[in-house]
Amino acid sequence: MRRGAVNQPLQRMTRETSNIESVTGPDLSVDLAPNNLHHLRLANPVMIASGTFGYDGYGRGITQDMQLGRLGAVVPKTFTRLPREGNPEPRWYPKSFREAWEAGDTLFLNAIGLTNPGIEAGLRDVTPTWDDYRATVLLSFSADSVDEFAEMTAMADQGTGFQGIELNLSCPNVEDGSLFSHSAELTAQAVAAVRRSTKLPVIAKLAPNVPDITPIARSAADAGADALTISNTMPALHIDTQTRQPVLGNITGGLSGPGLRPISLNLVYQASKAVNVPIIGVGGIFSGEHAAEYILAGATAVQIGSANLVGLSAPWRILDEFKSWVAATGAASIAELSGSGRPEVSV
Repeated sequence: MRRGAVNQPLQRMTRETSNIESVTGPDLSVDLAPNNLHHLRLANPVMIASGTFGYDGYGRGITQDMQLGRLGAVVPKTFTRLPREGNPEPRWYPKSFREAWEAGDTLFLNAIGLTNPGIEAGLRDVTPTWDDYRATVLLSFSADSVDEFAEMTAMADQGTGFQGIELNLSCPNVEDGSLFSHSAELTAQAVAAVRRSTKLPVIAKLAPNVPDITPIARSAADAGADALTISNTMPALHIDTQTRQPVLGNITGGLSGPGLRPISLNLVYQASKAVNVPIIGVGGIFSGEHAAEYILAGATAVQIGSANLVGLSAPWRILDEFKSWVAATGAASIAELSGSGRPEVSV
């Protein structure tokens, strides 16, 4: 990677490790932007979630033999308009997700605070190297206002190394303090501003802590989002009874891991009945069967998050397990399975 970038470069992937699966067996390919002229076709539905790509969110620790091109897509860490140092330490609980997982503790919290070099430096020093991955990569960014979303999109439209944009809408609007993803109106305004500024596929990532996800999902889709990612982490708190202090430096953080899965799964189920755009399910996926749950609930694809923090090889293992599950169902494609776990309601 160029001088000043966030992490060191991967060796260039070979064409043999590109985003191509075997032609035998079920068709695992999905299109996350079927209504977009450019489409966003993935060889399979397994993706890496933003913030969990390598040890720093930008791929540190990912090696050539991991073959990123085998996965459906990768979403590196979110960029903001200006650089951010992030929240005070400690930012993780527990300190080691791997040790906690092996010990049977599945309470995973984080309060990173979107540490990043800013989108200008990102587009100059980081994203151009993503072509080396020989994989589908999505740019994730977050903004403080509708105008800033438009500005960042215009900047991104001149960038390289990615094939689509994921909007992190779990951020406050500086004009009134409301989180974009808590308001159908603000969500629509942000998505529409981005949609006007680019022809790239646009994915809106929504928050879980809302009374009803369906009007927000509809507003994002109606405003031009090609797909939805559901969901971001759930606000949470944990206090150490020995020190009598919160375990995170920011006091509260985001709940991820197994505790988030039933919440996010329900949101995917509800939203998939309300919109006609693909949904990417994320939250607590640690196995191929967990991924299958999301597909059955109505998702088209899934993102692997906390499992990456337990072990960087998790997405490839989960992909192999998921492929075995699909083959065992006898289905010919993901389209046959998506939403098939939703019971039909008699009128």
